[in-house]
Amino acid sequence: MIQTEPIVAWLREAGPYIESFRGKTFVVLLSDEHGSEVNHSRLVEDLCLLHALDVKLVLVQSTRHAIDRHVTARGVPSEFHATRRITDGALLVAVQEIVGQARLAFRGLYTRAMHRNRGTAPMVSGAFVTAKPLGVHGGVDHQFTGSVRKIDIAGIRAQLDLGAVVYLDHLAHAPSGQLYNLASEEVASQTAIALHADKLILFGPTPTCVDLDQTALTELTSRTLDRVLPAQTPEMQRRLNTAAIALRGGVKRCHLVHAATDGALLTELLTVQGSGTMVTGEATARVRPARLDDLSHLLHLMQPLEEAGSLVRRSREQLEAEIQNFMVMDCDGRILGSAALYPLDTGTGELAALAVDPDHTGVTIGTQLLHAIEHEARNRGLQTLCVLTTLAPDWFSERGFVRASLTDLPDNRKAMYNFQRNSLILTKAL
Repeated sequence: MIQTEPIVAWLREAGPYIESFRGKTFVVLLSDEHGSEVNHSRLVEDLCLLHALDVKLVLVQSTRHAIDRHVTARGVPSEFHATRRITDGALLVAVQEIVGQARLAFRGLYTRAMHRNRGTAPMVSGAFVTAKPLGVHGGVDHQFTGSVRKIDIAGIRAQLDLGAVVYLDHLAHAPSGQLYNLASEEVASQTAIALHADKLILFGPTPTCVDLDQTALTELTSRTLDRVLPAQTPEMQRRLNTAAIALRGGVKRCHLVHAATDGALLTELLTVQGSGTMVTGEATARVRPARLDDLSHLLHLMQPLEEAGSLVRRSREQLEAEIQNFMVMDCDGRILGSAALYPLDTGTGELAALAVDPDHTGVTIGTQLLHAIEHEARNRGLQTLCVLTTLAPDWFSERGFVRASLTDLPDNRKAMYNFQRNSLILTKAL
């Protein structure tokens, strides 16, 4: 028997993302890492699924690993200047063959996936990128290595508007007719910038970025890129630099996804926690004051905790009347947590209604909400924060609260104390 509960939960989580992705443009850099998903039909089927959800897709094929294998087989080391490969005449001929084989292999997987899913969207490739020679830098002639001169945005958009998936590679002609080998990362980032794409997705062999202590990072902002860059592998550094260029060019979000993990694309895009590393101009999850249009989300968040007795019950009318006291953790329009500050007198406030979505119970959500409430309390001139809890005294103690008694509460709060709940009282000096 199929276990339906995880599937239903995943669909419910994915629903808001599916709706928000309609009509959006994603540029995807495909990795050719040996054994990666790009060589497996499941990734192509995932891409077809995104297209069926009305996502406009531009795919950019990398053949870096295939070129590396070709060079190794020849026994002739590939020459580089900085991070750019020098393409001589012999290598350019080989790259043409490698790129052609990759395009035909991908087209076969795409055709099969479309047939299996009863799709009709054509995959279109063409002269959408114009190249220019990279020339001589630092006294080094890059020969047939080039860079992006122009992207035919009108042509790409015309194909996307017709429902096609656009497929690009890293070979492009200059106006002179000469063919050049470009960096696939540059093609992807410049295409995303020119299209004003909503997302740039970069596949590679490393699952996630890591912090300086080697812990996985699921989200980065452009401000923190330079700090963590030295801790990354050279391959991840290349992808991060590509993401940074795209963000500066106006792309909203970049996703670094593991090429060898089945389903990594869907879990990264359609779940809150993701599976790779998202890079944005600013943090996507933020604490903000609650609004009236958050009411239904708050009720949905707090209801299970109220039924379990962890929170005091609040009617919709009461919550609406007290909405100005609430802060929420907002992630892409989804409310993952809440907390409220109730001033009791001129010097004391109460932290209440601290709730976290049970599917995202990481300590950071609760801690960030607590910090936001403390900051707001200080701004209001309060010196003490109190909390009444039945289940989490240790959690609050770890964050600077100390046990107190009923006599430590202001008179107006004493009068409201529920002896049946018998909540523990903790306070914190601000």
